[in-house]
Amino acid sequence: MFARSLSLLGLALAVAGLNAEPGIRVVVAQSNSPAAAFSARPANGTVFQALPDKAELSSGDMLVSLPGATLTSKNGAVAVRTLADFDSRSPLPVLDTGYSLVSTAEKDIDLELVLDRGRITVTNVKPDGPATVRLRFWDQNWKVVLDAPKTQVTLELSGRWTAGTRFRPADPNADPAKAPAPVATALFLVLTGSASVDRGGVTVAMRAPPGPAELRWNSLTGTVPQPQRLEKIPQWADPEANLSAEGQKVAGACERFRNSRAGDGAAAFETYLTSTEPVNQRVALLALCGLDDLERLEKSLATAKTQEQWDFGVTVLRHWLGRTRGHDQQLYQHLTARGGYTESQARIVLQLLLGFTPEDLAQPETFEVLIDYLGNPKPSVRSLAAWHLVRLVPQGKALAYKPTATEAEARLYQQEWKKIIPPGQLPGAVKKP
Repeated sequence: MFARSLSLLGLALAVAGLNAEPGIRVVVAQSNSPAAAFSARPANGTVFQALPDKAELSSGDMLVSLPGATLTSKNGAVAVRTLADFDSRSPLPVLDTGYSLVSTAEKDIDLELVLDRGRITVTNVKPDGPATVRLRFWDQNWKVVLDAPKTQVTLELSGRWTAGTRFRPADPNADPAKAPAPVATALFLVLTGSASVDRGGVTVAMRAPPGPAELRWNSLTGTVPQPQRLEKIPQWADPEANLSAEGQKVAGACERFRNSRAGDGAAAFETYLTSTEPVNQRVALLALCGLDDLERLEKSLATAKTQEQWDFGVTVLRHWLGRTRGHDQQLYQHLTARGGYTESQARIVLQLLLGFTPEDLAQPETFEVLIDYLGNPKPSVRSLAAWHLVRLVPQGKALAYKPTATEAEARLYQQEWKKIIPPGQLPGAVKKP
């Protein structure tokens, strides 16, 4: 849980400028946060820039923000804030938050936002009357009316590949829209006041706890028809919930990282990636993930000096893969074109990142393959195999695998695993993937 707690930094990332017109940027909101709380990359650009204090925010931009960063719609009706799950309380595996802003001609919409992943809160900050936001995610288009001032709602979205999904390089002649995709799950809650949600012509009335406060959706089954009644706000969604000592440590690291980026962004990454403090390393790894910087993220994994650093890097990379359709193919292309991997090695890496089904784990052959990979000449293949084995078979933790192990040292490690799981046998206790 410690690793996951540190992962949930909520480095907010607005992704992609979905459905925005390339090249047309319209100011639709303003940051209420200090320098480097937000960074932006235009929809047709390639470079992120840290934004100054109280910067204007444009439609179509990728925005990167740190936890607690807020913005207000141009008309002053709606505020959006990114919250972080520093204490691992969320039911969804949210590591960061991403959204893009959209310029809309609809006069009754105060703000339109495309959520790519993570958690945001939206608040009616008008002096009187309702405020309306359009929230889009995946194929969903929800029109949310916040009935009165101070009404606040939260939306959380996370994507993950189903364990054991078989990776195959994309057919260049196939339709990308029909390619395999992660499974996305969303939770929508009313935190204060009341709101109505129009989901494509079906409108439901909702109210903060105690009342019909929660809607659930996933990309396989769609939206639960009626809101679920909650007696109180869940701790994970409560913006007033107190942080544990560990959570405060993570929050402090985020703020120090922001200060460092405001001074010298390049130096901030180098300082935090090479820090001896695990929490600092993790802040930097999440930032690389959020910036889609695969090259530096892969390099940081290749040069990881501790098992803890490697473990968290794998968690971040698996999270990045689950963000959207096509990220698996993008990583495969990066590994083969720029990472020095053969096609076979890249396929192995992708399959190890996607994991195994319960049926796979009931087969001795699965463990034989994992143990065989411990002798692979590619360090990342060896380390990913060790990553799985240690999680699936608890007694393997005593072997203390090192990511920096030489090929000869890895083969000694391999022999120890063969004693724990002899060929043709299953381990005594296997944890769920």
